[in-house]
Amino acid sequence: MALLETANISVRFGGLQALDDVSIGVDEGLVTGLIGPNGAGKTTLFNVITGLQAPNGGRIVLDDRDLTEEKPHKRARAGIGRTFQRLETFGTLTVRENVLVAAEMRRGWSRERFDVLRLVDEIIERVGLESVASERVDQLPTGTARLVELARALAAKPRVLLLDEPSAGLNERETNTLGALLSELAGSGLGVLLVEHDMSFVMGTCQHIHVLDFGRVIAAGDPKTIQSDAAVRVAYLGSESEERPAATPKLTVSEGGNGAAPADSSGAALALDGITAGYGTIDVLDGVDLAVIPGRVFALLGPNGAGKSTTLKVASGQIEPTHGRVILEGNDVTGTSADTLARAGVCLVPEGRGIFPNLTVLENLRMATFCGASYDTVLDRSFERFPRLAERRKQVAGTLSGGEQQMLSMARGLAIDPKVLLLDELSMGLAPLIVEELYEVVKRIAADDVSILIVEQFAHEVLGVADVAAIMLHGRVQYRGDPAEVGAALEAAYLGGTVA
Repeated sequence: MALLETANISVRFGGLQALDDVSIGVDEGLVTGLIGPNGAGKTTLFNVITGLQAPNGGRIVLDDRDLTEEKPHKRARAGIGRTFQRLETFGTLTVRENVLVAAEMRRGWSRERFDVLRLVDEIIERVGLESVASERVDQLPTGTARLVELARALAAKPRVLLLDEPSAGLNERETNTLGALLSELAGSGLGVLLVEHDMSFVMGTCQHIHVLDFGRVIAAGDPKTIQSDAAVRVAYLGSESEERPAATPKLTVSEGGNGAAPADSSGAALALDGITAGYGTIDVLDGVDLAVIPGRVFALLGPNGAGKSTTLKVASGQIEPTHGRVILEGNDVTGTSADTLARAGVCLVPEGRGIFPNLTVLENLRMATFCGASYDTVLDRSFERFPRLAERRKQVAGTLSGGEQQMLSMARGLAIDPKVLLLDELSMGLAPLIVEELYEVVKRIAADDVSILIVEQFAHEVLGVADVAAIMLHGRVQYRGDPAEVGAALEAAYLGGTVA
């Protein structure tokens, strides 16, 4: 029996089956990976294991003890520690004080006799934080703060450690150091469950990997088994079209290997020129160049964490770049607010749809009239493109299916008659038939001379409608070319963290 087991876990959010009969094991002494496309259910499973989300069915067992009905603090005391996808530290405390909080709490409830200060110093040294031990955590780079969160989790002396994207914000050297540390921790008898978007890190660190897709386990095995699994490739890339001819890659690469050659922005409706941007002290984008031509579909592809959504946030005015320019129809609009760009014709359909779940379809569409279009015009455009919404016009949006919610999100955005349409993970969480239907709409929109930039992970579906495609890795546009050519290089990018 594994040290930690999830047995037949199911979770449903309204009409969405987030987890469906999920059973995985985490062995003592091993680093176990949990991977899958966006929306696969990875963080939901973490929340179930730690007690933050009650399952609709199934059991959580730690070292032969059933924890399914236990509260989160009881599970923590039983030996389950975790870090979070969104950083959770005490920002106004120092590194040492963050770790000390956990160590003092452990001593308080366990009544164990141990030297708290000595334990804190040992953990800080083990994680490699001695040089910043006296600094406030909110003054540290994001990558270093993630190591603080890991150190704090270790101070509680867990049996199993759940890590949610711990390498986010780390540079290559720090990532390698983290991998060695996790292997060392597992070797000392700890069980480690790792959710991570950096596939080169996952494949080089984990001995066993579980793959989730649409809330179900679709594969399990060692890294080589996972990389060669046909179902895993389909989950990350989509079903490759039989009609699209195979191509010999003729990818555009700069001489230094540092990304693709600069994009030709002449005549572009939207262009990004040398964009560097990020969050706080950490840069996510590093010299991004791309150009979207009127009436054409540009597909920006890449694994989780590559910087794709950040690129859209820069293009739509939600994030101001630290370097580079955003050009809209030949005009420099760098630093222009999101609402001004929306009125100028830049429409973003965000990841997660962004609808108002407690309003009806009609009420959601009425919100688009604040951009100047009349209500009748909004309804006519929406129902012409998406007849199913006309049938659901009085239905509360939160009760629609995932595909219908995505249709509503697109309809609301298209109501402003945009010049540039930005689509973020259009296919996330949707069945292939629904995705195919949505991309047929994308084709028709492009035919109306709208420039479309699509960020996708479900790659093969979008390659069927794209005119130009590019692969983004580690915040850089690494390759750019014909969709068939780019498609030939995707597998290594998604499942290995490199481009073949």
